[in-house]
Amino acid sequence: MEPLEKPFSAPDSLRLIQQMIQSAKQDLSDNSFNLLLWGWLVLAAALTHYGLLALNYDKPWVAWPLLMGLGTVASFVDGARRARRERERARTAQGDFMTYLWAGFGVLMVMLIGMGAASGWRLAYPLIIALYGLSTFATGGALRFRPLIWGGAACWLLATVAFRVDFKAQLLLIAAAVLVAYIVPGHLLRNQYRRGRTV
Repeated sequence: MEPLEKPFSAPDSLRLIQQMIQSAKQDLSDNSFNLLLWGWLVLAAALTHYGLLALNYDKPWVAWPLLMGLGTVASFVDGARRARRERERARTAQGDFMTYLWAGFGVLMVMLIGMGAASGWRLAYPLIIALYGLSTFATGGALRFRPLIWGGAACWLLATVAFRVDFKAQLLLIAAAVLVAYIVPGHLLRNQYRRGRTV
């Protein structure tokens, strides 16, 4: 009786290893794009909101829907581009984990935004900062990338402080959270990808 599967030849094995390395490198690039996109947009929205509050503008929150809408469009376009590329790449457990982690993040973020709109932002913002911490901590663990792990842990400290300060200070803590958990690690991740390394 013949075996059902043909054993890999040396060239087939090498090709599979090269595909997996390229997939890991692409995952790094994809992760850095989203971290940087959302990091810079949230930073800009939080600081704009803070500045408009200081100027006594009657709608200081206006930056949030504008910038988050822009981010949603950019993420959709990037997701469509990535979906086309995914068909040509081998799936990995790490990639599947990231998909589910960040999809869960999105669901919880929508819930917290709904809670903030209904019950006030003073409680919602610390929970959002804590959620930033969870997602970046887990992503850092999956990628074995310490700056994301440290950024996630820093978010938990910032969230703890955010429960004890006024709303204006919470806006600054949100800006600090995305700086340490998204922007700095995102740039480090992108630089690592460009140098051709894997984590």
